[in-house]
Amino acid sequence: MVEKVIVAIDGGAASKTALEWALDRVVTLERLQGTPVSLELTTVVDLGWYPAEGSDYSSQPAYERALAEAIRRVEQVAPTCRKTGYIRHGVPLDELARASATADLLVVGTRKTGVLAGTVFGTLPLRLAAHSRCPVIVVPVTWQARGGSIVVGMEDDVTALVAVDFAAREAERFHSPLEIVHSWTIPATVAVEFGAVLPYEEMRDAHAHILSGATRRVRDTHPSLHITEVLEQGTAASVLVDASRAASLVVVGTHGRGAVGSLFLGSVSHDVLMNLPCPVAVVPRPAGERAESQPHSAEGTEKR
Repeated sequence: MVEKVIVAIDGGAASKTALEWALDRVVTLERLQGTPVSLELTTVVDLGWYPAEGSDYSSQPAYERALAEAIRRVEQVAPTCRKTGYIRHGVPLDELARASATADLLVVGTRKTGVLAGTVFGTLPLRLAAHSRCPVIVVPVTWQARGGSIVVGMEDDVTALVAVDFAAREAERFHSPLEIVHSWTIPATVAVEFGAVLPYEEMRDAHAHILSGATRRVRDTHPSLHITEVLEQGTAASVLVDASRAASLVVVGTHGRGAVGSLFLGSVSHDVLMNLPCPVAVVPRPAGERAESQPHSAEGTEKR
């Protein structure tokens, strides 16, 4: 089965790094598994910023040059890779979210400066991760290829299970160790109720049970994986970021749903994207729980 990966292109340093990440994935999958990957290089002419006069877009030559450069890079690094190029016209968030309905992965870059500021299309990665119909890989501009484990944040809901399943599949495909990270805190209401004698052991044991249950589930379906459990007291985002310092990929779920709900990732996903330790995969809720949207061929001009 061919994996379809869309890479957002704008010619900037962040989008070039996103393309390098995607190419590294193409080369590695072909080497390890012989798995073919189809790359769709997509750039969006933002009509909200440039006036349209008929069909003549004053900014389009720059987008065309960026796309042509990206295509040449694919031909140089992965000459046998299937590739297509699209120029779409409209709002970048809407166009890429629509395109994601037919993709396995959507890859975007970010220029991170301590907070999520200045990205491949403004603040696109943060918003796109909440709207996408497929997993979004957000690649920091400082990314360099390296080994390392795949780290996934484990909560106790269906969103976390979807993220864990994605992380396990990625770890198996890339022959990487998997770290399942779960954090816990003592709620303020519990602290007030119990006073000076806090139920520390009981709380920790309950969360250890959640973590071990997730690990057993993964081992049942991926028996060859090397799995490490990480259970720490602290906020979910800080524990996950700390555990991911040497990781090759960190995976989180999103609680975004629907036209209004999808504006919000969920606090853990949001905070991890604000403190990128490495490329981050944001995995959406199951397809049956989200509204489906299909891209229309008239919205893009294909370039081969």
